Amino acid sequence: QHASVDLQQRSKSAALARLMKHEVSEVIADVPWGYRRRARLSLNYLPKTQQLQMGFRKAGSSDIVDVKQCPILVPKLEALLPKVRACLGSLQVMRHLGHVELVQATSGTLMILRHTAPLSSADREKLERFSHSEGLDLYLAPDSEILETVSGEMPWFDSNGLRLTFSPRDFIQVNAGVNQKMVARALEWLDVQPEDRVLDLFCGMGNFTLPLAKQAASVVGVEGVPALVEKGQQNARLNGLQNVTFYHENLEEDVTKQPWAKNGFDKVLLDPARAGAAGVMQ
Repeated sequence: QHASVDLQQRSKSAALARLMKHEVSEVIADVPWGYRRRARLSLNYLPKTQQLQMGFRKAGSSDIVDVKQCPILVPKLEALLPKVRACLGSLQVMRHLGHVELVQATSGTLMILRHTAPLSSADREKLERFSHSEGLDLYLAPDSEILETVSGEMPWFDSNGLRLTFSPRDFIQVNAGVNQKMVARALEWLDVQPEDRVLDLFCGMGNFTLPLAKQAASVVGVEGVPALVEKGQQNARLNGLQNVTFYHENLEEDVTKQPWAKNGFDKVLLDPARAGAAGVMQ
């Protein structure tokens, strides 16, 4: 965010070209500011000043860079930063806070607080009052496996004409505008026809799978994370899509022995994580 928008886009294009050994003609982009709908802010109590640090960690370090504003966050989240800092800094448990996540969904704004010691009734009441006054859905995470819903219902966001629910800890694309354009571009490139059978590998919770199912005869999505497969199935049902099937499989293993591989497909979409798709491509 400290470089011009044009320089950022040219840098991304050059990086992609180096990775793919092919010229990248266009970078899918949206608004340069106020686009990021998720932030995870580290928390650390400083005994000397008796203050709570809140910010992002330095690259390759555990040090925290205090953040008071962040122009790439959606305006609602950026406006919350000083209020969240003040609220958390007033808690009795502030010595035992790990991080706070802020998420902007279509359904509303989420705050997920990771704490490593039990909350007192006074702290809990203070957090509930804060979430109510700011219109937040509040979630508490006493450890990495537990997520307690204090207020709010299952969050959801609009994506290419679909309503997609997600867990506060699920991965979602942080740039909603770019995600909409990216899905639309993939559908354009695939030129999906009503009779097509489409395979979506590394499908996650169905970011591409479900929009594909609106146009194709059938779609199969394959993903290695069970919770995302379950969420994809749930969202297919919620959106009335009966022509999509999700499989939980490890795509780094021999895919020829996996049940989905017995089907025939006309078109394939791959959206792997940063580790790539070497296993399934062999």
